[in-house]
Amino acid sequence: MSVTRSKLPDSDVLPSPWVRRFDVQGGLLLLDRASNTLLAYNDVARCIWDLIEAGRSEPEAVAAIAERWGIPASLAQDDIRSILALWRTQGLLAGDAELPADRASGSGSEPVALPSVAPDDWVCTIHKTAIAFTMAAELLAPVRALFSHLETPGAVVQSRMMIARTPSGEFVLVEDGQERLRTDETAIAVGALYVAVLERIRPGLQWFALMHGAALVRHGHGFALIGSTGSGKSTLAAGLMAADFDYLADDLVALAQPAAAIVPWPLPISVKPGSLDILASRYPDLAQAHRYQTKNIEARLLLPDADAWDTPPVKLKTLIFPRFIAGTTPQTRRLSPFEAFERLLTDRVWLGDPITEERVTAFLAWLDDTPAYALSYGTLDDAVGLVESVIR
Repeated sequence: MSVTRSKLPDSDVLPSPWVRRFDVQGGLLLLDRASNTLLAYNDVARCIWDLIEAGRSEPEAVAAIAERWGIPASLAQDDIRSILALWRTQGLLAGDAELPADRASGSGSEPVALPSVAPDDWVCTIHKTAIAFTMAAELLAPVRALFSHLETPGAVVQSRMMIARTPSGEFVLVEDGQERLRTDETAIAVGALYVAVLERIRPGLQWFALMHGAALVRHGHGFALIGSTGSGKSTLAAGLMAADFDYLADDLVALAQPAAAIVPWPLPISVKPGSLDILASRYPDLAQAHRYQTKNIEARLLLPDADAWDTPPVKLKTLIFPRFIAGTTPQTRRLSPFEAFERLLTDRVWLGDPITEERVTAFLAWLDDTPAYALSYGTLDDAVGLVESVIR
């Protein structure tokens, strides 16, 4: 008599051949080469992935999960089926047998006619390089506001950069007549413009990673404040500047090889209305600073020192994830490398296109050697004190 073995929970549950796993203490990282995406999961999910790879049956998997975490079998079964449903949605389980053509070849979308170049909107001199910018209408005001203090109308143009809309509605970034990127996401288009400028003003860079955050340095100790929009990182960066920290970057923390060095990107710090009163005593002239609209909010721009662009790259030695909580007792907590990576993935972190196993491995090794802290605070003074304590 033959016995049919129930798989987990269907007979076709196998990892996609385009998924690569990375084991880290406390969780699981999966690289999906088909979508060029990194995903992080907790230890329960890691155990379930192990069981899938081992071809274990559903009853065996349920028993293993229930025993390891001391939960009822019914709850273990629900957890297994829930994560499998998620992985199917994310395309991480066996399905298509071929890698998408654009990933397999390393190419992007099919070549199409580039939009015609409009007259230059403005010219800026950045780190001794004169760059002419042309922006799509919806990006013109916010992008120009950030570069306005660097405008040099009479400069001899050395490079031309444009973000325009294609007929299909995508943004396309063109540098000196060559397309660099097209996307339907505003943040990605602007981020790509920033990287193009960095590469133009500092030729020869080899990227290690790009993160969404702010960066400063004190006594040679470079660190990054990482957090999503609205987390208060820009306000904290401004507070640290007032406390004699040297400002390196806001919005984009660009790390270059070979030593994860922060490449200065000292655009003005955008101060939202809720931060004006907090920073007023440190920057009395902030109320009269240049105003601009960003995401339907009127913000002020806090200008960095003019020579900030000439600061040499500084090794990033500490990652800090700040969080403002009104009335809370200030505290710090050391994060594991996996916790730090999880937090990075909740916002924007770039590890290449396509992301390679070698790059992920190198980044994880760097995280193992780079202290990361979560900071909770109720006042800006508290936050400055906490930062001082963790970078000593």
